[in-house]
Amino acid sequence: MRSIMIAFCLFATLSGMNARAEDCSAAATQAAMNDCANTALKNTDAELNAIYRDLIGRLKNSEDSKQALIVAQRAWLQFRDGECAFAASAVSGGSIYPTIVANCRNALTADRVKALGVYLNCAEGDMACPVPPK
Repeated sequence: MRSIMIAFCLFATLSGMNARAEDCSAAATQAAMNDCANTALKNTDAELNAIYRDLIGRLKNSEDSKQALIVAQRAWLQFRDGECAFAASAVSGGSIYPTIVANCRNALTADRVKALGVYLNCAEGDMACPVPPK
């Protein structure tokens, strides 16, 4: 039963990777898969950081909103890392663990990129948007 659960977790994690992910299908070893998954996460994380910096810049005249974003982002990072540790807990200590964690973090980070990206395109006068237009 445990091997079925591990296989399911691996399939679910790998199939949930987004278009920004590296093509890891050519990775022949677990170390290569780990490296590829970490590269994909690094790239998606760079996208997130660019959007975050843009948002912080736009909030320069609203200290309360800027602080709210900082608090939200720190909480989101804690959630992402905790969620992925849980998602990979069935393979804890195994050589596949880093791949499962990195793929999970990549998928959640890609979702966060999309969510924060919405704030970059708010319509003028949108009272539900805390970020002023460019």
